Amino acid sequence: MAAAIQVVDTQGAGAFSMRALGAFLECDPTAMYRHFRTKNALLDALLDSVVREGSAELPQSDDPRADIRANFRQLRRSLLAHPTLAPLVLRRPPGVGAYWERSDHAVAQLHRAGMDPVDAANVYQTLLFYTLGHALSEARQLARALEREGAGADGGPVASVDAPPERHPDLSDVAPHLRDDNEAQFLAGLDLILRDLPR
Repeated sequence: MAAAIQVVDTQGAGAFSMRALGAFLECDPTAMYRHFRTKNALLDALLDSVVREGSAELPQSDDPRADIRANFRQLRRSLLAHPTLAPLVLRRPPGVGAYWERSDHAVAQLHRAGMDPVDAANVYQTLLFYTLGHALSEARQLARALEREGAGADGGPVASVDAPPERHPDLSDVAPHLRDDNEAQFLAGLDLILRDLPR
């Protein structure tokens, strides 16, 4: 599994194949099928592994809002740890294992905060789509930076705006307040979503 993640990290998800993995491991690619029936089964396992990062320590405190915040912060960081693999989370959303564990934890905190099932469903979807969208925007830039500059590259801010003020005065007005720190920007938006969550 670690070798497969390394192949995807260095070559990209689009270039991943059993043949590429076999070449990396210097073995016959057909040997992979002893462990996974298809390439798609291996990709599903990779995605589960990415989403699982940090899930062994899903937060449990007396503050549901803080626990939800920590959960989705973990998810963002897990996706950005493998930026070339992150887009597959949208194309092949994980449906078992760590994905459900992380989701169940988030919904449990919404229930603890006193939300009924309808409101909990709506807030959960908003949190998930916000986190995936933000992380995938960052992952795209980070993957390009890694391709250009190699390990240690920084993708740069995703929210920077340089609109001409004479044409877009309102956008220009908020531009100085968009953060260069992507995580700070992400957490600011997350806190806005959670602001009215019952305590």
